[in-house]
Amino acid sequence: MCLSLLIKLMMKKILYIVLGCMLLLTTVDAQTDSTAVAVEQNKPVKPEKRYKKVYWGLKAGGGQMLWDNDLDSYSGEAITPLNGGFFIEYRPIKYVGIETGASYFIGSFKGSIESYATTLKGVDSEGDDVSYRFSANELEESQDLALLNVPIAIKLNAFAGNWEFFAKGGVEYRHALTATYEQSGKFTNQAYYEQWDLLIDDLLNQGFYTNRSVSESGDLLWKDAFEPFVGGGIVFPSRKTAFFIEGIYYLGSSDYIEKQAAPFENRIGNVPASKQSSGSIMEMGVTNMSGFIVNIGLRF
Repeated sequence: MCLSLLIKLMMKKILYIVLGCMLLLTTVDAQTDSTAVAVEQNKPVKPEKRYKKVYWGLKAGGGQMLWDNDLDSYSGEAITPLNGGFFIEYRPIKYVGIETGASYFIGSFKGSIESYATTLKGVDSEGDDVSYRFSANELEESQDLALLNVPIAIKLNAFAGNWEFFAKGGVEYRHALTATYEQSGKFTNQAYYEQWDLLIDDLLNQGFYTNRSVSESGDLLWKDAFEPFVGGGIVFPSRKTAFFIEGIYYLGSSDYIEKQAAPFENRIGNVPASKQSSGSIMEMGVTNMSGFIVNIGLRF
C-alpha cells in the first residue's frame, strides 16, 4: 500500500515537471517570435530609385551626307559635314522621352553635269518664230551651307544594369543661315529659224553663242522644310555626367530649294549674254539630302 502511494506521488511530481518545462519552452518561443517580428518591422525599407525627368546636354559630330538631284547625267559627291549643338530631354515615364534642342550644321556639297541639252520653241524679240538650241557641258557646282537645325523626337529607353540604350525617331526643321553656290561650265545658246533655214550661233548682244565658258555664283533659293530621321545610341554608366554616342540617319525625303519652271530657263532665249544666268543646279531638279551623322556628347 505504501509502495503504491509512493509511486503515485512520484508520477505526479514528474508530470508537474514536464508541464512546467513545456510551459517555459512555449513562453520562450513566443518571446523569440515577437522579437523577430519586431526586428523585421523595424528594418529600414530601401526606397525605390527614382529616375530623372529632365536631362540636358551637349553633342558634336560628323558623318557622310549626299545632296542628290534627279537631273539627267547629274552626279553628286558625298561629303563629311560637321554638326554641333545642345539638347533637352523630358521623360514623362522612365522608358519614354521627348527630345528637342538645336544644332549648327556646316558642309560644302559638290555636283556636276557632264552634258545636258534641250530645244525649246519660242518667239524672239522681233516676233519671229525660233527654236532655241541649248546645251551645258562640263558643268561643275559647289554649294556651301550653314544651317540651324531644330529636331523633335520621341525617344524609347531600355536599361541593362547601369547601361542605357535608346532609339528615337522624329523630324528636324532646317533653316539656312547661309546658302550659296559657285558654278562653272561651257554653255551653248543658239537660235534656229526654220523658215529661213538660218542658225545664229555667235551674236552675244542677242544672247547667242557656242561653247562659251562661264562662271557664276549666288545665293540658293532656300526654303525651310522638315527632314525625318531615325537613330539610336548608348549612354555609358556614370553617377552624374554621362558620356554617350549616337547615330542619326536622315531619310532624304525633303526638297529645300525653290524650282525654276524649266532647267536653265534664264540662259535660254533672246537676252544679251551678259544678263543671262543659270541659277543653281539644285533649282532645276528634284533634290534630296540623305546620309548619317555620328555624335558624341555629355548628358547632365
